[in-house]
Amino acid sequence: MLALAILCLVLAGIYLLMIAPVLDMYAQREAMLADRQILLPRLSAAAEKLPSLRARLAETKAAASTRKVTLDGASDPIASANLQSRIEELAGSAGVTIGSAEGLAVENRGGYRRIGLRFAISGQYEPIVKLLSAIEATVPPLVLSNLQLRGSNLQLHGAARPAEASIARLDAGFEIYGFRSTDPSPVSKQ
Repeated sequence: MLALAILCLVLAGIYLLMIAPVLDMYAQREAMLADRQILLPRLSAAAEKLPSLRARLAETKAAASTRKVTLDGASDPIASANLQSRIEELAGSAGVTIGSAEGLAVENRGGYRRIGLRFAISGQYEPIVKLLSAIEATVPPLVLSNLQLRGSNLQLHGAARPAEASIARLDAGFEIYGFRSTDPSPVSKQ
């Protein structure tokens, strides 16, 4: 009995130390192969799309290289003044009054300098929205930040509909950021 118990103990030890790890390794490899079989159609579909994606990337890069993305100006103050005059033009065309404009600290961002201005404006709801839309669509692209709208408590007699209530004046404050390239170009050297 003792010899049989020792034999069972030795066989159990051999199984736990040699056979069980090999079986676990085979199970892991089988699961990995099953995962790869599931992944194969997805990778094949992605490989088929690769040429069209590369062509699209080339088109996007070409469009981005021709698109103006930085503010004009050889220095930060000139770029800031150009940005301010651009916002004043947009506000004037939208029928919005600029109460004040304040320069913000310039920050380095890689090969660019972030130029910022803080504006306080007033006007009716629709022209303010028109101004914000124009800022969003302007070239070079501008970043609108920290938008704050405050409505006056003007009560219109019989203004039960929202269209009539939109006549009330709003005061708004926001920050506009644009980027100026710090790389010297042949145009800026002239």
